[in-house]
This record gives sequence, C-alpha cells and structure tokens, in this order.
Amino acid sequence: MQEISQNNIKSYQNTYLSHSENRKLQQEYHEKSISEIAFQASKALQHPFIFSVDLPTMSAVSQGATGRCWIIAGLNLLREEAVKKMNREKLPNGEFTFSAAYLCFWDKLEKSNCFLERAIELRNEPYDIRTVNSWFQYAVTDGGFWTYFTDLVKKYGVVPADAMPETIHSCNTEEMNSRLNCYIRKISADIRNAAKAGKDTDDIYAIKEQAMHRIYSFLCLCYGYPPESFTFDFICGKEKKEYTPSELYQELLEGFPDNFVSVISLPYENLPFGKPCRLDDVFQVAGMHDEVFFNLPIEDLKACCKQQLKSGIPVFCMADDDKMCVDELQLWDDKCFDYDRITGFSSDMSRKDYFQLKAGMAGHSMLITGVDIARDGQPVQWKFENSYDTEGLHKGYFTCSDSWFERYMVGAVIHKDFLKQYDLTGTAEHTFRIWDIL
Repeated sequence: MQEISQNNIKSYQNTYLSHSENRKLQQEYHEKSISEIAFQASKALQHPFIFSVDLPTMSAVSQGATGRCWIIAGLNLLREEAVKKMNREKLPNGEFTFSAAYLCFWDKLEKSNCFLERAIELRNEPYDIRTVNSWFQYAVTDGGFWTYFTDLVKKYGVVPADAMPETIHSCNTEEMNSRLNCYIRKISADIRNAAKAGKDTDDIYAIKEQAMHRIYSFLCLCYGYPPESFTFDFICGKEKKEYTPSELYQELLEGFPDNFVSVISLPYENLPFGKPCRLDDVFQVAGMHDEVFFNLPIEDLKACCKQQLKSGIPVFCMADDDKMCVDELQLWDDKCFDYDRITGFSSDMSRKDYFQLKAGMAGHSMLITGVDIARDGQPVQWKFENSYDTEGLHKGYFTCSDSWFERYMVGAVIHKDFLKQYDLTGTAEHTFRIWDIL
C-alpha cells in the first residue's frame, strides 16, 4: 500500500491554494450545509406543480418514523381501487384509508417466523459465511417489496384505519425493532447452541414455537390486538355489515393485485434485460411466493409507467430517494444541485456502476400519480404521492424531474396490460441478493 508522503501533502496544498475561489467556498462551508451551498434556486423554480396526466387521488398518508413506506404505498394503491365500490358521499370528507398498523403487525410476525426458520436452516453453518452474516446483521427491519406485500394482504386481508388505529410504536418503530431483534438473535443463539448439543429437530422447533408465542404477545402490546371482525357500511348497495379482514379484501380487492408485475431496472452483468430475476435471502410469507422481478432498461420502465398513468392507474415504485431532494419544495431534481462545482468531485457514473458500487440503493417506495408530458411525447416531470409527511407545500405530494427519474428510479409495479410485448412466462433463472440493492 502506498503511503501519503510529505511531497504528496505539499502537492495537495498547492493545488488547493492555487484556486482562489476556495477561500470563499471555505467560508460558506463553515456556515452552511453542503446541500445548501450546491442548491440552485433558479432551476428549482422551473418545476411548476402542473401535470398533463394528473390522477385524482386521495390525501397523502405519513409513514411516521418508520421504514414501512412500501406498506403505505401499497395500501394507497389498493384504496384507489377499493373506493370504486364505495359510496364516496358517505366517506368522511370523501377520504378512506386502510389500516397500516394492521398489516405491519402481520408483517413483523411473518418476518419473525421467517427469520427463525432461516436460523434453524443455518444452525450448523459458520457465522463468517456471507449469507449467514448478512441474515443476522439485518435481522427484522421495516422494509419490504411488492410480492411480499401482496402475500400479506391475501393471507390476512385488510381493515379500515379506524378498526386498528395507529399507536406510538406503529409510528415510531426504532425501540420496538431493537427489542424484537435482540430477542430473535438470542433465540437464534439458543437454536445454534441446541444444535451443537445434539438436540433433535423437534426440540429445536419447540424453542422457535415458544418464542413465536412471546413475539405475538409483544406485537399485540405494540400495535394492539388485530381485529377478527368489524362493522363496515360504505360499500355501494350494501347495508352495514360485519366483515372479517379477509372478507373485506374479497369484497373490494379480490384478484386486483394479481394484475401487476414487479419490474426492476438493474443493468447488472448477471441480470439480463427482458428476463425475470429472483431476489434471494429476503423475507417471505412462508408457503407463498418468491420475490421475483422482471428486469427492463430504464427507458422501457418509464414508458410502462407513462402508459399506466394514462390508463388511470397509479404506479407503485421504488427509488433511491435521498439524492438531490429539496424538502421545502417537495422536489427531487438532480439539476437543482451543483455538487461537482462546490466539491470538486465528479459525480458522472453510469446506472450500472452507480448501483453495483453501492452509491445508491432501493431505499423508498411511493406511488406515482401523475406525469407532465411535453409536445414531443417525452416526460418532463413526475408526480408522487409520498409518505414522508402530510404537510408542506403540496401536502405530502412530491415532484421529480425526468432526469432524476432516469438516474434514481429502481423499479415499479406494472399492470400486465402494459407488458404484453414481453414474455413474462419464463422461470427466474437469474438471481441476486439483498445486498445487491441495499
């Protein structure tokens, strides 16, 4: 390894001092954040909140201090379909929301089950294998993907927000997750120690089942006891009726999630475009589906999103959301920040290098609800129903420039009607791991 010599340091000093603008920049750095210095307000003002395709959607819903954006975005897509069968005049202020707390409860229970099942599967493997190390490193998080979301909904159904309201822990999961993960890691250690002691499979599964009873009780304390039935009277042409969560799902949404395909845009060597690929080592609802994506170039993904919006269907999507964001304007735009000038660092990277070298990740899910299309047919900017907050300039709705979309959008959930030109029937022979996108 080559060391930093005194000659190197002298050269660095001369380079720095030879640029007169560095003195002014240094003063700015001492007084402002880097993003404040890089921000170019004149370019941000070029994004009026106007869209040629603008779907009439309901109010944004906040995820709070959690990572459940994918559940919020998924439920927001489902509610737009569900309200078509409701009497909107009877809904409070014409608004409706499914309970996120209800689905989050079952999410955490299924993840705990999956985590401990995997701990049993890996009980004789050394810790320093990457699959083992990664599994115990991440443990149970708030995050998730579309297929897992739909499996939760199909298995457990849905309930209106007032049937299982938010709690302090559903809105802020850090402490709850910390206690849960400490416990499941402890149980994983018990499982591994039991295997070393020669205990049989029945004894090992007894450890897991006892833990699951305690986890269920803990989740009830945090989220509340999930309702087994509730009264609902907003469905058109129906009297007030007692529903179970599964019955409400069947009444309002049966078959709807099956119309969609998870599409991703990752230009990796091992993930050819136009083919399905499977994401391994992620949480699943046991006995249900693998997390499979169809990989497309970003231009094709954009075209599918545009078609779907024109048909009146919002688009569930995933993006690397913490880049080039102006919270006050609820705007993402890579052209609004001149980081290259004020840092001296070039940020010019291909999408392939950007994601494979971990410069970005699929960090956030939301709902695309609009797009502004220029006369030449190309998108100019996109509209999102976001879940950061429900306040601000556009009450939780954000805009992104088309160039930001091309750089930082990772994937979207597309209706099969807009994928007819592709062969979706193949098996997912190509795989990638959770660390490839996180």
